[in-house]
Amino acid sequence: MTIAERERPETAPAAAELAYQRSMDRVLVHRRALMEVFVTDAARLGEESFAVAVQAPRAHSYYNDHTQRPELLDPLFLLEAARQAVTVVAHQWLGVSYDTSFLISDWTTEFTDLRALRARGDAPDELVVEVTARDLKRRGSRLLAATLECVFVVAGQRAGTSTIVAGYLSRDGYGAHRAKSRGDVPPLSSDMPPNRAGKPVEPALVGRERTANVVLVDVEHPGGALALRAVLDVPVRHPAMYDHPLDHVPAMALMEAARQAAVLAAGAPARRRYAHAFGTTFRRFVELDSPVTVSVTPDGGDGFTVDFLQDGTSVCTATVGVAELPAPPAPEADGR
Repeated sequence: MTIAERERPETAPAAAELAYQRSMDRVLVHRRALMEVFVTDAARLGEESFAVAVQAPRAHSYYNDHTQRPELLDPLFLLEAARQAVTVVAHQWLGVSYDTSFLISDWTTEFTDLRALRARGDAPDELVVEVTARDLKRRGSRLLAATLECVFVVAGQRAGTSTIVAGYLSRDGYGAHRAKSRGDVPPLSSDMPPNRAGKPVEPALVGRERTANVVLVDVEHPGGALALRAVLDVPVRHPAMYDHPLDHVPAMALMEAARQAAVLAAGAPARRRYAHAFGTTFRRFVELDSPVTVSVTPDGGDGFTVDFLQDGTSVCTATVGVAELPAPPAPEADGR
């Protein structure tokens, strides 16, 4: 029996009983590794409203690899929390089967209360993602598309919002769509060579500590209106971004690349830069076997436009807002 063929779990408890004792089934969030599952419970609140409990990891090689001080929950973890939450809702209550492919076309996020996102440090951080399903488009009983509006609630405080516009394709429909759009069958990430495509940017300059989590290589600063140009290079053996083999660069990896590019363009010190807003349009699949150029243009204020070009075509465009965090307090002098 495959993961996709397993039966749905039983109905979730009432919202007031959301629990954090154990992870939900990995099939619900399209993950192979148990450590990549962050949702712990879910409940239906109304006809089209839901609540999903999430626990943040404390020692994750990717989501806890950041240099921001004061330390905040990684924005990419929060985006992943939203992705997992809406995926749970789609499978549990919107009638989407487990062998369905989710295609994100637009994703807008804003974190409005950074103080609420301060990492506790002494215990796992827990939050609730409230999800409202809008604009459901169906063919018979089958869901074709939906808009999922999310609210991040941390310790009772509304910390931000995220809206995901998604389409849903059956396994056969997805395969036919990919073959038609490319003209052939795309390769899988597991079949691609693991070597880097160029020289990765220094991790500290993009708010990371590990080179393995850097997704930009061969950075240039051409001057003029363009803040920087780089080549996208998402390691195909990355355990979080490629939790399982894929035939394209996943949306979450593109969001990380946009974050890194914007933080780099914002300038040092990266440890005090926090990507607090994302607005992303995914126009087509980003292929694994053709180079992608990442270009960054300042928007004025704290915003940057990050454009991904492949084979001469813009395949994805993101706007990223980068906030400057306050300097951490100086250590108290020793009065002895």
